Amino acid sequence: MFDRLFNKLGTALIAILSVFCVNIWADSPDAFFLPDPLPDLCLSDLCLTQEIGHQIPVVVTPSKIAQPRVDVSSSLSVLDGDFIRRINVQYVEDLLRFVPGFSVTPYYSSSEKVASYHGTELEQYRRIQVLVNGRSVYSAGLARVEWATLPLSIEDVARVEVNRGPNAASYGINSFFAVVNIITRSPLETLGNRITAYSGSRGDYRLYGQHSGLQGDWSYRASASTSNVEGFDVDAEGDERHDGHGTRMGNVFIQKETATSFFDLDIGASSLKDNIQGSSNQGYASDLNDPVTLVDREHIKTSYSKQVSADHNVKIQYYYDQSDSNENHDIELSPAFYAQLFGVTSTVPVTASYDVDLKETRHDIELQSTWEATNKLRLISAVGYRLDEAESEHYLSGTASDEVFRISSNLEYRASDHWVINTGAMLERSQMSDIFLSPKLGVTYKLSEQESFRFNVSQAVRTPDLSDQFMKWHYVLSNGASSTTTYAQDGEKEEKITSYELGYYHYWPSEGVSFDVKLYQDQVKDMVLSRKYFSAFSKVDAPIEEGVTEDVTINGVEVELDWRFRSGALTRFTYAYQDTDTDNKRLIDATTPVMISLFGSVPISDRWSLQSYYWYGKELGGYDYELLNTWFSYKLPLGGYSKARMGIGMETYLNNNALVSKHNNYTDDSFAYIFTSISF
Repeated sequence: MFDRLFNKLGTALIAILSVFCVNIWADSPDAFFLPDPLPDLCLSDLCLTQEIGHQIPVVVTPSKIAQPRVDVSSSLSVLDGDFIRRINVQYVEDLLRFVPGFSVTPYYSSSEKVASYHGTELEQYRRIQVLVNGRSVYSAGLARVEWATLPLSIEDVARVEVNRGPNAASYGINSFFAVVNIITRSPLETLGNRITAYSGSRGDYRLYGQHSGLQGDWSYRASASTSNVEGFDVDAEGDERHDGHGTRMGNVFIQKETATSFFDLDIGASSLKDNIQGSSNQGYASDLNDPVTLVDREHIKTSYSKQVSADHNVKIQYYYDQSDSNENHDIELSPAFYAQLFGVTSTVPVTASYDVDLKETRHDIELQSTWEATNKLRLISAVGYRLDEAESEHYLSGTASDEVFRISSNLEYRASDHWVINTGAMLERSQMSDIFLSPKLGVTYKLSEQESFRFNVSQAVRTPDLSDQFMKWHYVLSNGASSTTTYAQDGEKEEKITSYELGYYHYWPSEGVSFDVKLYQDQVKDMVLSRKYFSAFSKVDAPIEEGVTEDVTINGVEVELDWRFRSGALTRFTYAYQDTDTDNKRLIDATTPVMISLFGSVPISDRWSLQSYYWYGKELGGYDYELLNTWFSYKLPLGGYSKARMGIGMETYLNNNALVSKHNNYTDDSFAYIFTSISF
């Protein structure tokens, strides 16, 4: 095992050195390409610059206070706009592959991408908090992040900040292993029009268009996209898969910014058509149709902040999110199975249909105060209320809801020129569960304004979802027959985590290099391992599996290196090693002990550039997972502010293994693609 690991590390190091050598050559005085300075990025909460030689980057995610990254006591990864534009991935979740400790892979189907940090679960991953402009997209009914239904196009994303560790003190229940904060671009950054297109040889395609405008203090952006993913080719038996999906989404973002106030309105909607692999068990039940899941999702989010004095800012935010899912199955049931499940005798096979329905709704409102008490002490306090509701005849036999009240306070105290203390806590009351206190304490020692050591300890909980507590799972056929019920009896208890981390961060602004290393230990208590399968057979109702838990300790190290060259070249490397102290096979299969990512972008001339990335995950779902993607880009000025970018590339899976699930197989491990983008 260690030989294989060292071989992988050796390969990665050789690749890194090769990319560095090419980048250093491109950065030499004789290099013939000098790009335009990278653009400044200004947002409502912070103003950053990415140009080499400027000040330390500023971040907002750890405590909701804009801080120089060198002051932060939490481990943080930042994927900025320059990286996002270069990496050329088509979907937002794929960006997380370039954050240490994250894997992004499909599971049951091509639409069910699982973005996980520290693993532990392969289906409906529920142990990270994901925010889009401060709006949680963590689902209410069946806890998960449904990436395919998010009304969010990657072209609209300005940056992604990832707090690699629990942060319930700032973001509440379910901010368990990590917090992913996706920040979209201001309309002021995207003034004008843009069209992008992508097409792959497997039949995948994606189209995007946007228009942004400005009127006085008001600015706006309207964007829309449509995409199609053909899915996998064959299952483990060699039979044709039926798991492709298509999406349509639109978004309108409006903002007004003055010297003392900021207002924004974000409205989005999406529609997903997802093919489902049907059942073909001729002995019991078989799908007669090709089942399709239809999901409609929409949200509205608005916020207003006011600078009431030189040292005091007040902000109020409200958002609403709803997802409505339905899938229809036409089935044939054997007489014995029909009698067993529905309690009705038949002498011939029964043909009928049934629906799988689920509507999930969330309302959330929060009032926040940011107060700079002195030049050494800043305090951010918030009070909020959230209402989660789920409605499903199939899973719940009706409706279920939960109310959460929360109050939090986080502070930054500069004890001296070298010491910074970041601490805080959140108190939450869940109507469904209990009252929880989630504290954190972080200490940063600054060796300089570009270099620091940090220590952080934090606690968090992950509460059960509505289905855990109120499950009444049954099948209702079109002929009126109703099956036995699998039900929640006692529900699940909350999971608890205490996380310790020690880290080092160094930024060399003159060289464009940032380096971060993190050592950590996560102590998880009562991790829920109960299987949520329908179990009410034999003509009687039955409780769903509950209370199967395990205490797990996770130790590991994570490394991140980002190098920006004056020539325009860029290199990013991440490495994560994780040791999960368990003998549970399900936990082991869902956890990747070693992950490596490497991205390089090299200018060849003033118009041509070469980009490539590599990702490796060891024993993910029982299989090693290696991916290599390489492409050429060409920039073409069109006159005035108009310009075009186009390219061609190839993606290859470097092994013949199935992708996580044994049924996720391509007949050809490589495919080619083309892309173009026009701004005018």
